[in-house]
Amino acid sequence: MVPYSEAIGRSKSEKLELHLKVLYDLLRDVMVLREAGGAVRNEDLRRELEAVARKVSFAWIRAAVQRVDELVELIRRNIQKSIALDALVVDLLR
Repeated sequence: MVPYSEAIGRSKSEKLELHLKVLYDLLRDVMVLREAGGAVRNEDLRRELEAVARKVSFAWIRAAVQRVDELVELIRRNIQKSIALDALVVDLLR
């Protein structure tokens, strides 16, 4: 996962923001599948998202969203994107 974060981190901020929006959508889908079931935005990934939803807790999802929120704020402050993105990946793998 880290090689992907390094590649994304080297891209422009606008592109990183698009990746983070996708991540928000994926986290939303995991939450829907974990808590209620039903329609997800990324239907093509339902099987993979269901597997993730079975492995994570509500607290993990909430913490993941908070970490992405923090990363969005740091990007606005023009921080070192690749380091912040690597930290996010490490936190999400815990």
